[in-house]
Amino acid sequence: MAARVNPDQEAEGILSLDEWQALYCTIHKTPSPPDSSPTLSECVRWIAQLGGFLGRKSDGEPGVKTLWRGIQRLNDLAAMWQILANS
Repeated sequence: MAARVNPDQEAEGILSLDEWQALYCTIHKTPSPPDSSPTLSECVRWIAQLGGFLGRKSDGEPGVKTLWRGIQRLNDLAAMWQILANS
């Protein structure tokens, strides 16, 4: 809901550092994240992609079920990101 109200807000207040970095690197297939956090609307779209959202023009906004699947995957990705960052 926060992404719909204030889409340009930085994700760092909502997602932890490990979560948004793991999300960014997974979606963009890069080993290093940017210095500044992406916007909340970008992160919601990326989380939806993890849950199976295709993002075509006619698809509209991602649904609750798709976001839930994406958040479950993001939790796993962030846990692995922490493990790899601390090794």
